[in-house]
Amino acid sequence: MQKIKYDKIWILAGTIFSAIIFLTAIFKIYNLSLSELKKSHQLQQMEMAKAASLGINTYLDHIVEDMQLITFFPEIQKLDTLQVTKIIKYFFNHYEKEAVRTIFIADKSGNTFHSEGAKLPSWIKLQLKNRLQWAEPLENWGKSWFSRVQPDSETNSNSNLSFVILVPIASPLYGATLNHPENEFTGFIGYHIDFDLLMQQFIAPLKLGQGDFAWVLDGNGRLIYHPRHKEMLLQSIKKTTDDCKTCHSSFETQNKMLNSKASIGEYTIGTEPPKIMAYFPIQLQEEKWILVISTILPDVTAGLRDKFRLFFILGIIILIAITTLGFLLYLVNTRRILAEKAQRQSEQMQDLQQQLNHSSKLASIGELVDTVAHEINTPAGIITAQADALLMQMEDMNNFSVELNIIKKQTRRISKYTRSLLDYSKRVPFNPAPTKLNGLLDETIYLLGHRFRAKKISIQKKYPPNLPLLLLDRNQMEQVIINVLNNAVDAIEGPGEIKVEVQIIKAVSESEDDSVEKEIEIKFTDNGRGIPSTDLDHLFKPFFSTKLPREGTGLGLYISKAILLRHRGKISVISTAGQGTTVSIILPAKSKEN
Repeated sequence: MQKIKYDKIWILAGTIFSAIIFLTAIFKIYNLSLSELKKSHQLQQMEMAKAASLGINTYLDHIVEDMQLITFFPEIQKLDTLQVTKIIKYFFNHYEKEAVRTIFIADKSGNTFHSEGAKLPSWIKLQLKNRLQWAEPLENWGKSWFSRVQPDSETNSNSNLSFVILVPIASPLYGATLNHPENEFTGFIGYHIDFDLLMQQFIAPLKLGQGDFAWVLDGNGRLIYHPRHKEMLLQSIKKTTDDCKTCHSSFETQNKMLNSKASIGEYTIGTEPPKIMAYFPIQLQEEKWILVISTILPDVTAGLRDKFRLFFILGIIILIAITTLGFLLYLVNTRRILAEKAQRQSEQMQDLQQQLNHSSKLASIGELVDTVAHEINTPAGIITAQADALLMQMEDMNNFSVELNIIKKQTRRISKYTRSLLDYSKRVPFNPAPTKLNGLLDETIYLLGHRFRAKKISIQKKYPPNLPLLLLDRNQMEQVIINVLNNAVDAIEGPGEIKVEVQIIKAVSESEDDSVEKEIEIKFTDNGRGIPSTDLDHLFKPFFSTKLPREGTGLGLYISKAILLRHRGKISVISTAGQGTTVSIILPAKSKEN
């Protein structure tokens, strides 16, 4: 009973601790999610501000290019009244339903010579007078000048805001030639542009959400565009009053915007909800505008708050459920431990059973090898003895002595093959010696010549010159090559081709004594029926074969791999069903570079 009491205390303490951890985790996850959400939204704001700013900049650049083009018309340069009217009207019609309100021509005294469109505000004439000294120098001809944004009427605070672009006009003097051009300043071409309409033209396509809005500051800190606070237009952050301080505790964020490039930020105005923003500058000669996209932060985080509120409620429910089930879990804990122990024992038994099955399979392989060796060696010995008897009895040794010697040699080779089957199950001697690989391959191909001829298979050989000698157990490597070639022959159903290619695939300096480690690759490529991809991983397992039951034992590649491992070599198979097979054997060799 005392133990149960302590267990209850531990469960209660664990529940409280879990609740604290859970609430802490929720708080941190919420803050991280909020930060990521704000950053993601600010990046979207930045993309929108950048798109609108670049659009405005490009649009105004096109206007300036049009103005510069107009100044090249001789009729404009000479201020020909009739032609000026036609040209200006043509260009003005081009800007129909856009932000260009008026196109005008002024003479060198600053008086308006001709205008097309709306009536010009009175402040433009003063700007023309002030720009005369700027336009006179030769280096300013063809350049553009942007005025700052101003109201159309000084007496009406609700009047539209606009600005003007001026480009000087120069006219050739009488007697000027191409070789000796002499020009004089004759006036201005000007575009009067509705600033509010220009902003709407490029901000409307952004499709801002209900909580999003755009506003613009100029380089002097004046607010020149704001859809929600028109009463603050043209007020400067550099000239603050007591009324400004009722809503803005400081203008640190706005001042930072004036002196920095594109960036993101967060700010609060009075009792309004906090806002996040991104801004992008627009540079127009001496004038500068900063386009800002702002969003009310609670509108961005509303969905996140709802999700975390639901998540928090679910967490509380889970904690209550954990507390309720804690005692039940304790009661079944012992049974769980016993079940896990039984499962581990079962898994160990399965592992032992698999090891036993593998051992049984290896034992059966050993028995099969002994049987095969005995059954083959007996008739091979009889054939050898009979061949010796025939050689001793024959009077004319020149007729069949060559064939009988071949029979003796091949029966002895059969005996060696059967003994070599023990390599994978017993520790037979391994006797490597320097061997010419080309000769070994040619001899093995000759031995299987009868199989190649029977199936009309051609052998294509490609050996590089001056191959280094390889340390090989000749008999064992011969068995490997025969196994590979026999598999290739079995895979070819009719006339076909087997390519045998040898190449040096690696040459790396091993030490300072200039010894070079080389790897020799032997490729056997046939155009047979290929091997299904599902069988490739099982090719080197004992008793696995893709042939019919009576055509193969499934030991050839298994034994070949064991032999190659003794030689520090590797074997791999690449095959596609219906397209043939390539068997690659890689053997190491050492040589001295002279």
